[in-house]
Amino acid sequence: MSAPVPARPRVVSAAFWCWEAAALLLLVGGLIAATVNLPAIYRGAGALTALAGAGMAYLAGRMRTGDSRFKRAGLALALAIVVLVALASVIGVIHILTLIAVVPLIAGIILLTRPAATAFYEETA
Repeated sequence: MSAPVPARPRVVSAAFWCWEAAALLLLVGGLIAATVNLPAIYRGAGALTALAGAGMAYLAGRMRTGDSRFKRAGLALALAIVVLVALASVIGVIHILTLIAVVPLIAGIILLTRPAATAFYEETA
């Protein structure tokens, strides 16, 4: 018989939905930038942010099940995306939807570092 699975706290579900919203914004903004007739640097930045959004969506889904490895990988990817978008916005090669995606990414990072979320991942380990 397997051990009972602890109930998922609300902060984990809220972080999941924040990251899913950010992934959607990254995908849409990246695909818009990648498909318009602009210089190659705009298209490259768009493709990179679209791939980052797809990775974020995958990690958010796996993080929700309680696996702490995917939580750590999701936190690292979210921080890397925030830095990437900040650097690319200085250059001016980012679509506005991609820039807006930083807000739910940071919200998800904050929610996953709350004590309730940390306790949930320690219980499932």
